[in-house]
Amino acid sequence: MADEPTLPSDPVPEEEELQTMAEKESWLRARGVEIESPEDRRKAAEAKAKLAHPLDHVEGVTRRVKYVKIPCDASLPFEQLEAILAHDAHGDILPDVLAPRFAGGGSIDSNAAREQAVRQLGAKGLELSSSALENATKQGSAETFALVRPSATNGHRGVYLYLDEVGLLKSLPPNARADGLARACGFDGVSFYGDMYIGAVQSEPSPMHNADFTVRDLDSSAEWLRRAGSENFEYNQSMKQLQDAMREKGGMVGSLGGDGDGGAPSGEGEGYVWTQTDDEVEVVVNVPAGTKAKDVHVTFKPRSLTVGLKGASPDAKPLVSLAKTFRATRPDESTWTMDGERVVVTVAKMDEQVWHELEG
Repeated sequence: MADEPTLPSDPVPEEEELQTMAEKESWLRARGVEIESPEDRRKAAEAKAKLAHPLDHVEGVTRRVKYVKIPCDASLPFEQLEAILAHDAHGDILPDVLAPRFAGGGSIDSNAAREQAVRQLGAKGLELSSSALENATKQGSAETFALVRPSATNGHRGVYLYLDEVGLLKSLPPNARADGLARACGFDGVSFYGDMYIGAVQSEPSPMHNADFTVRDLDSSAEWLRRAGSENFEYNQSMKQLQDAMREKGGMVGSLGGDGDGGAPSGEGEGYVWTQTDDEVEVVVNVPAGTKAKDVHVTFKPRSLTVGLKGASPDAKPLVSLAKTFRATRPDESTWTMDGERVVVTVAKMDEQVWHELEG
């Protein structure tokens, strides 16, 4: 049998002929090799955000919300931006809008990333591979920092910074203007990295929603900025009193505010109320008369919480079922106890950030 003819193959170019990474990727793609570059991930994230938040404004269906970019390069001016949100969107939507802007950018210090993972996840952080840590940071995640929280004294309008959650790990340049803004609000020793954004939320009338924040609001004469230092001092004092009360009552408190007294957001749902401190969220759940601790079943997961009764019929709804909490939690550090005819659930926050809502 005659040998089958050998098909000519494309010559593999010399390494020096592939001058740029783009040329390498193009050459490989032309030959059927699948590649996902950081730019591909960024574009995919932006496309996902566009589906959730359409670019075209439709009157009565969507609404425009203004916010400001604070470049880390101090030679660049503040930039006025707009987000287009669903007309009925509630809660703070800007972290989802801005997450794609933080995708990629900068190289990750794997050792620093692992240390951060251990701080957040405990021993489980040691199980994460370097590639897993790096991939997680490339997806883009927006963190919030409260410059001033909504209260009666500021018309229930809070102002928040939005930053790259892993900006420091990416070795991004410092953002001196953001640092100075935080100091003006009473936060000394705070450092931020990379480009940042600033926006506002309105907690009343309920539900909480994003509000306009303009470049003019960054002027040193702005009312919110002049009052921020004293408001944050009062807030810190109230939090200290709250923590003292919690220690005296074994973790129980009546309220954390959220009703205009300068406290952190809190609220209530069907059969429960919730409050929060810097590092915990407390959910107090009403149970039927005569319920004992042995009758209660609580399930903690990183982004969900369920409180139910053992032996309940399959059709019975749990007392509380949160399919997605506002932010990530630490299940291993979360606890619950009985207080009369109430279940007191203490959920450990993954990070010391304000929860604007109980559910995400």
